[in-house]
Amino acid sequence: MKAVIVGGGKVGNLLCEELSASYSELTLIETNEKLVQKIIELYDIQGIAGNGANYNILEEAEAGKADMFIAVTASDEINIISCITAKQMGAKYTIARIRNPEYTKTKEFLKNSLGIDLMLNPEYEAAKQINYMLKYPSANKIEIFYKDKVKMIEVTIEEGSVLNNISLIDSKKIIDFPALVCLVERKEEVIVPKGDYIFKVGDRVHITADEKHLKQFYKLLGKKDNINNKISSSLIIGSGKLTHYLIDLLREGNIYIKNVEINIEKANKISACYPDIDVILADGSDRDVLIEEGIETFDSCIALTGLDEENIIISLYAKKLGVSKAIAKINRNSLTQIAEDIGLYSYITPKRIVGDIIAKHSKSLQCSKDSLIENIYKIANNQVELIEFKVSENSKITNIALKDLNLNSNILIAFIIRNNKLIFPNGYDIIAPNDNIVIVNYKQNIKELDDILIKGDK
Repeated sequence: MKAVIVGGGKVGNLLCEELSASYSELTLIETNEKLVQKIIELYDIQGIAGNGANYNILEEAEAGKADMFIAVTASDEINIISCITAKQMGAKYTIARIRNPEYTKTKEFLKNSLGIDLMLNPEYEAAKQINYMLKYPSANKIEIFYKDKVKMIEVTIEEGSVLNNISLIDSKKIIDFPALVCLVERKEEVIVPKGDYIFKVGDRVHITADEKHLKQFYKLLGKKDNINNKISSSLIIGSGKLTHYLIDLLREGNIYIKNVEINIEKANKISACYPDIDVILADGSDRDVLIEEGIETFDSCIALTGLDEENIIISLYAKKLGVSKAIAKINRNSLTQIAEDIGLYSYITPKRIVGDIIAKHSKSLQCSKDSLIENIYKIANNQVELIEFKVSENSKITNIALKDLNLNSNILIAFIIRNNKLIFPNGYDIIAPNDNIVIVNYKQNIKELDDILIKGDK
C-alpha cells in the first residue's frame, strides 16, 4: 500500500515514524530540503522537497496512486488544496489538518463538496479530551467509544484504595458489577492481568464499563468526593487557539472560568470574544499571581502555555495546593515520561492526539479490505490496541463459551455489542454472528478476528 504525507513538522515526523512500517511505499513532501533529508534517513522512506499544493510535485510523488494521502503542514490552505488535488488525481482517502476555527465551522461542507475524507483540528480535539477529563476528575486519561456508551478510564491505585494488595480474582468480590480490568501499567511495564495479579500502589489500571458503573468503581478507589462534587470552576493558564475551543466547551457545562495570560494581545482577544470570562493580564507561572488569583479555590487548573516545563510545574503546584484536577499541555514526547515519573499523569499532547486518530484510520482502512475491523483505538502510549470487529458468519470463535477459546497471550475480549446492547462477558458467554466485539491486544499481530486464537485453533 502507498501513503503520501505533506508536511514534515512535528505531526508529519510522527506520522512518518508510525506509518513507515505499515506501508510498502511512503513518500514525504516538505518544502525544507534539509528536513526532508533528515526524515528519510531516519525512517527509510522516499522524500520530495517541494510544495504539496503544486500539481507537478504531487504528480512526482504519484499522489493519485495513494491509498492514504495526509496533509499536515502549518498552512490550512495548503492542506486543503493538496487534498482536493490529490483526490482529483485518484487518491483513495485524504486527511487534512485544519486549525483555523472558520474552516472548522464549515468542515462538513468542505468534506462533502471537496472530497476531503477527514478533517482534523488538533486544538479542538485536545479541548474535547480535556473536557472529558474534567468530567472524570479521578481518571488520568479517558477513551470514549461505541457511540459514547462505553468508556475506558485510566486510574492510579493510591494509598487507602480497597484494591491495594488485592488479586484480580479477589477483586471480583469488590467489583461486583459489569466491568473489565483490561490492562495495568506498572512503571514502564504493560501487563494484561491474569487472576493472580496483585494490584499495588502506583499501578495505572485501565478499566472499561458504562457510566453508571464507572461511578461505582470510583468509589472503590476512595474517590467519592470527586464523584459527588462535579468540576464547577477552572483556572486556565494561557490563551492560544486551544483555550478558545476549551472555553466554548466549558461554558456549555456552566463552569466558572478564569483565564490568566501574559501576552496583552492574546488577553484582549479572549476578553473580546468572551466578555463574561474573567481575564487576568499576568504571568501564570508566577507563584504570587497564582495565589492572588485564588488557585487553591478552583476545582481544576489547566496549564496551556507555550512552554511544556511551565505547564508541568504549574500543574504539579496546583496538585500540591489540593486542586481536584490539574492538566498540562505537553508538546514534546520526551517530557511525557518525565511528567509521569514525577506524578503528573493528566496531560494532553495535541500532535499525539492527531497522530493517534490518523494512525487509527490508517490501520482500519488497511485491514477493512479483507477483514471486518470497524475501529481501532490505541492506549498505554500506543503500546496496546483496542480493536472493534464485526463478527462474520464463518468466524471460528462463534458459539463457543469464552472459557473454552484458546486465546493468544495478551488478548482479552473487553465487551460484546449485540442488538445495540452492551455485554461485559464472563467465561460462559458466547460470541454470535453479527455481534460487534472489542478486543484488547498487546504485542500480537491482529489483522482479522480469528487471529486472536492460538495458531493451531484457527
